[in-house]
Amino acid sequence: MAYNPYITTQPVNITDPSGRLSSGGVTTFNFPYTPTVTNMVNANYSQVAPTHSNFQQQFFDSSANATINVAAPILIENAEQGQYILKALDFFRGAMKMKFGKNDEERGLPPPVLRFNAHGVFQNVPVLVNNFVYNLDSDVSYIDIQQPTAQNPDTVVQLPVSGTFVVDFLVSYSPKNVRENFTLDKYLTGSLRGEGYV
Repeated sequence: MAYNPYITTQPVNITDPSGRLSSGGVTTFNFPYTPTVTNMVNANYSQVAPTHSNFQQQFFDSSANATINVAAPILIENAEQGQYILKALDFFRGAMKMKFGKNDEERGLPPPVLRFNAHGVFQNVPVLVNNFVYNLDSDVSYIDIQQPTAQNPDTVVQLPVSGTFVVDFLVSYSPKNVRENFTLDKYLTGSLRGEGYV
């Protein structure tokens, strides 16, 4: 069997604990080539501007859920890795789709909440996939991947040997979890990091 780093546990990975995306053959996607992880956290304030005033007053409204952007190098060295990347494309795109159709017994079920991990800084963070980008660039070589279909058993898919996955995640906590577990003191001491709080 050819070497496939995408199935080896890596410091940066995304997992579907619900198993709802497992029919495509991927429940955890590992990023073996160190990605750039960007985290944005912001607070919302309302502004009051008194008449004839040089300065405005800011009043705290809320702290917004964090967002996480991952830009990950994707390298394909052999056909087995290429087939796995094809499955990964379906995994990320499928993570933005709900259960649907009259033949789906779980129709109406929204996209699953995934769990994101990165270098111990992000541990088991509950996230939703908001955007996914993967380009078929013009300045790289392509590899042929055998991908038989019911319509054509000789179908060949071509993938670039070098590319990038860009994924935007929205952090999403359940109301019950926040109500029962969160305090600012616990957050500041880092004791909530293992429970996915960022």
